[in-house]
Amino acid sequence: MMTGYLRLIVMKTLSNKKLSGYDLIKQIEKDTGTWKPSFGSIYPLLERLLKEKLVKVEVHGRRKVYFLTSEGKKHLVIINKSKNTLVDSLIAAWNAFGKITDRREMGFMLEVLNSLKKGRLPFKELNPELNEFRATIFDAYSKKKDSKKIKFILKETIKKLKMLH
Repeated sequence: MMTGYLRLIVMKTLSNKKLSGYDLIKQIEKDTGTWKPSFGSIYPLLERLLKEKLVKVEVHGRRKVYFLTSEGKKHLVIINKSKNTLVDSLIAAWNAFGKITDRREMGFMLEVLNSLKKGRLPFKELNPELNEFRATIFDAYSKKKDSKKIKFILKETIKKLKMLH
């Protein structure tokens, strides 16, 4: 999901400060809590943004520092509005879906969508574990592992999480 947001995240990050590609990666990792975009995704994106005249670069010795242009700042406003329109549509759809589904599932998705709308990564501090959990379940299920064992493990995990209340 995060790679789809990379353009927005980079532009938002550069709207506040001038950063090198390396510092940009570090800042994104700090802001998201765990996600660290690769050099192979950051530098081609920065080149595209330069060609589109949305960022400029200053060279300080061997170091290149990038920042948003005034056109880039205008473009960022448009991207944010588009993102918010999309998220609002998703929230409306989930509210409708909530009438026929589990209220907890609906609450979870609304929390995710509202976090995205506010420009925050949902469950930031749990992100690596949630990603690994989701990938592990999908992997086990897609490899046709024993579904009874998977259900048992999930039920035990749910019990343990409920004990945190």
